[in-house]
Amino acid sequence: MAQEERLMILQMVADKKITASEAAELLKALDGGRPDDGVARVAAAGTTGPGPVAEPAAVTQPQPPGPGAVLPPPADAGPHRVTNFGGGLGSFIEDVVERVTSAVAGVVEPPHEFTSVFSGKFAASDIPLRIITGNGRVEVRTWDQPGYQALVLVKARGNTEAEARNRARDAFTVKANEQGFELEARRMEFGDLAVHVTLNVPIDRRYRVEARTGNGHVDLEGLSLSDGRIHTGNGRVTCRGGQSDDLTIRSGNGSVEVETDSANLKAETGNGSLDITPTGARPQSLRLSSGMGSVRISSRRMGPGAGFKVEAHTGMGGVSVGLPDLLYDRDSRTLANKHVIARTANFEQAAVPVTIVAHTGMGSVSVE
Repeated sequence: MAQEERLMILQMVADKKITASEAAELLKALDGGRPDDGVARVAAAGTTGPGPVAEPAAVTQPQPPGPGAVLPPPADAGPHRVTNFGGGLGSFIEDVVERVTSAVAGVVEPPHEFTSVFSGKFAASDIPLRIITGNGRVEVRTWDQPGYQALVLVKARGNTEAEARNRARDAFTVKANEQGFELEARRMEFGDLAVHVTLNVPIDRRYRVEARTGNGHVDLEGLSLSDGRIHTGNGRVTCRGGQSDDLTIRSGNGSVEVETDSANLKAETGNGSLDITPTGARPQSLRLSSGMGSVRISSRRMGPGAGFKVEAHTGMGGVSVGLPDLLYDRDSRTLANKHVIARTANFEQAAVPVTIVAHTGMGSVSVE
């Protein structure tokens, strides 16, 4: 690709006419589909700074028809081999966008870093935690201390350190008391300011968490949630340990990893994979959707009393259900559409019924 074309794309990013993800697609197309080379060229060309990363539009999944009459198990009713077509496409796109974003941001002058610490104690029993940042990661984890501690790292650019410090001082607001914790970053230009938040909270409390970022990862660890609402426009979401009554996760362009006891889990991503490992000993409902990535559910952490009902639907990928003693209500497979509805023989009498609905447009679905 000619140097002039590279500079033109970079200038469009700097002028905020296109996003970093759109630039990645243009570079890939002009380089003949070689994303690694395109990323390297971005870093070499230089720019005055990227524009805002737009959250990809949600992908509407086709709704499958009802299960209809119960069918006998098909002749090959054992686990089906998953077609690899489309299985890694979402992860590939996620990786390209993240690397291009980092490469473009990395060629401008490094920002100054400023750290603030907030601490206190909660008196409430069901504590609201609200963290909103436009550009930055969010981490909320439990520890064995009686109080909470929030570490806020602000990265700010300026012609001088004093100028950057003044901009960092106005980057966010905090409202914290015995009843809850709230941090909200002001609207900012992408690459201009970043607010990263790490919040440690007592392990012996229950929480209502709202965590939202436009560009960054969200990680939860060990929390007992009555309600969780997690949203990132461009970034990974992980949730490990603890338990939740209701947990909703949305990522526009990122993977989702959940290994927790969640009575009701809803997880969606536009361009990314879903890796879900349910735990615990209570009935669970999992509703999972990806536009272009794979959906993988592992039953290894569920006990022998668990029974499963699975509805899996994909357009161009494959479906594999490797659970024992399966009864099929539907097993329809064509080149452009796979729709499987199956349940374990013990589902109706199971002490721990687990219902799984998994949809993906281009990736595979696997339940093992």
